[in-house]
Amino acid sequence: MLYHTTTLPHNYLQTAQQRYRWFSGTAYLGIAQHPVFQQAFVEAIAQWGTSWGSSRNNTIRLTVYEEAEARLADDFHAPACLTMPSGMAAGQLCLQYVQQQGFTCLYAPKTHPALWEYNAMIPTQSYAEWSNTIAQQVQQHPAERICICSDTIGSPYVEAFRFDWIQALPNNKEIIILLDASHSLGIQNFSDLLGCSTIFEPNPNVKLVVTSSLNKAMGMPGGLILGDSALLAALRLLPSFAGSSPMMPALLQAYIYAQGLYPIQKDILLKNITLFNQNLQAHYFASLPAYPAYCTQQEGLHEYLKQHGIMTSCFPYPSIYDKPVSRIVISAMHQQEDLTFLAEKCNAFSF
Repeated sequence: MLYHTTTLPHNYLQTAQQRYRWFSGTAYLGIAQHPVFQQAFVEAIAQWGTSWGSSRNNTIRLTVYEEAEARLADDFHAPACLTMPSGMAAGQLCLQYVQQQGFTCLYAPKTHPALWEYNAMIPTQSYAEWSNTIAQQVQQHPAERICICSDTIGSPYVEAFRFDWIQALPNNKEIIILLDASHSLGIQNFSDLLGCSTIFEPNPNVKLVVTSSLNKAMGMPGGLILGDSALLAALRLLPSFAGSSPMMPALLQAYIYAQGLYPIQKDILLKNITLFNQNLQAHYFASLPAYPAYCTQQEGLHEYLKQHGIMTSCFPYPSIYDKPVSRIVISAMHQQEDLTFLAEKCNAFSF
């Protein structure tokens, strides 16, 4: 059943039928709903308007793009950053580059469609099984240039991915590791995920490139690419970059204005996750420490929670042929009573 609303969901969702406690979506930090960010956005519109109808490669450049990209690169400990209209556009631009440069793409299980080339063959084995053999696959592959595509975390069904396989890759081939971080950007640190401190230079023959949507934890419609300066400069020369509309400049200015809001919201989110975990007794969820999504294929949970005024998501993804996943999302917008009520109902359903 579809629901329509005329207001942006907060910790609640108001539909034409009734009001629900809202535990869905990907606004993990609640940035788009936060009055500080909204005010920063209003002030930024006064300076930059609502759009920039020009190519980023035009002779006239808006300074806000370079300033925001430098901030984003610094925030995520990357050498450089390039913003894009969306996370999907970011992934596809990188794919065009690696294909143009003669790289052969190999895929990890559950790789997001943003990194799919046409007719991409996505493995059906577990990520753990794949990671145990990828170094050997690369070594035995006839191609001398290999691009390995993966997500940083399983989605929509939550799963932790280990990246120690990076250190086992052969050193006699040119390798690009292309990661989609849409569901971890702003929540988890790349160094913790990848298990090394110099994550953008894991090995001399390996380059790491990270793409992501900014429309989840970061609260901005758009995308980004993180990587070394030379590679990002090459991406700027591609027709798909030159011909695409850039992100809304006022959004990036609002990000600069509201810089201090993100760590505050992340701290609130982590406290909310801890509170929910302390009250949750149900054992049918797939979840990760300090991560805001809880998933299950337990039938009936979505409808049960809806009957008690709690709205979650439940739909097949990424294709209509996949089994529906019930997904609960904790955000920085939730109050203590929301979290204890949700835990109470989840516990009741499990018995």
